[in-house]
Amino acid sequence: MIDTQSMLDELCLDATDETTQLITDLLSQSESIIRNSVDKTKPIASYEQDPIFIRAAKTLCTQLYYDRTLTGGMSIGLQMMISHLKGEVGADGYEPNSTV
Repeated sequence: MIDTQSMLDELCLDATDETTQLITDLLSQSESIIRNSVDKTKPIASYEQDPIFIRAAKTLCTQLYYDRTLTGGMSIGLQMMISHLKGEVGADGYEPNSTV
């Protein structure tokens, strides 16, 4: 899982118990949503090596923090990152930073 403190820092949030738990939950949900959108058969650890996955998870976490219901859906930038990650899925599944 992406470090909660790095996400709190990125959002300029104080690390209160409530905020830390919320960001931890949102990061977990974000990682799960993106993983399930790309290739849910691969363990999360294989994704967390990919800088695009990390940015996508942080982007979705940010969007969920400010709009829990994603009223406008996922941003175009996030959709582009997910498409990029899908492009890395070969016949053998997800390979971070592959040339597929």
